[in-house]
Amino acid sequence: MTEQGEVPRSGRPHMPGYGVPADTTGALPWSWAVDLFDRVRNVILVTVRSDGRPHAMPVWGVWLRDVVCLSTAITSVKSRNLLENPRCVVTADDGDDALVLEGVAELSDLPDGFTDAYRRKYGQTIEKGPIWIVRPTVAFAFQATMEFTRTATRWQF
Repeated sequence: MTEQGEVPRSGRPHMPGYGVPADTTGALPWSWAVDLFDRVRNVILVTVRSDGRPHAMPVWGVWLRDVVCLSTAITSVKSRNLLENPRCVVTADDGDDALVLEGVAELSDLPDGFTDAYRRKYGQTIEKGPIWIVRPTVAFAFQATMEFTRTATRWQF
């Protein structure tokens, strides 16, 4: 597992009509979200073009303490979109498990621990930046099982 920072506050997503309980019994722990992010090879980065059209593409990324670190060329459509509007969504899913992170992206040099975490996950190294750092503001997790309503979780950062 990659390093974790401060654990966000957990609760329930606002989902009228789905039967999600108000209490947090059965809510997923934050470690579940980090583990899911760590085990998927590709995450989906969703950005917005200047004309308002959404743009979703797979990228490689690692969770490092309190941020998502993403690698994509600075010349890519994703990067151009983030330079104009840094608000974005990063999703990860594996079978019935799904994670959605909403946040704000910024360009960064390689943070401490990134190169090692990236090598462990992908078997490759990025030696110099910039990379995109996404600071989550809210995250949602769902398990598409019979326990969906019990496990639906929202985290505030």
